[in-house]
Amino acid sequence: KDPYIYKPDSIMLDLEDAVAENQKDAARFSLYHALKEINYRGCERVVRINGLDTPYWEEDIHCEVAGGCDSIRIPKIESSLDVQRVIMAAIASARGVMKALDICEASERLFGIALSGGDYTKDLQTHITGTGLELMGARQNMIIAARAAGVQCFDTVYTNLDDMEGCRHNV
Repeated sequence: KDPYIYKPDSIMLDLEDAVAENQKDAARFSLYHALKEINYRGCERVVRINGLDTPYWEEDIHCEVAGGCDSIRIPKIESSLDVQRVIMAAIASARGVMKALDICEASERLFGIALSGGDYTKDLQTHITGTGLELMGARQNMIIAARAAGVQCFDTVYTNLDDMEGCRHNV
């Protein structure tokens, strides 16, 4: 319903944290059909795969590509070698932020990097406050690295669906 109600430019369909371990195959099947059958009205369809340290990510990619997603997001990326294995990188740790330029330059196929605010603040042993202060350093470093490498930089996803008005004010 998101493309009809909120009219976002992009939506993220999640196969990682939002899916229980014993539901990965069913979620992949549902995702494939959702990509094929739903009219997203021009909204970009990004799919977040399971981490490269899991046995699920390769099958996730096969499903997404067959379904026709617009882009793939890799969670918890920490090195350029990870990027070379896939396409778009989600930086989720202090180490990833410090290696942002290497990650941005890891592959010609990489079109952008994104901040995974929830995982990043866990790695820093803090939490999302709503002020953005805890993410400021990562945001600045990532935008500089992305511009230096000539790729796009995306902010963390907005997950507080109980405060959609706050989303409009934070954009």
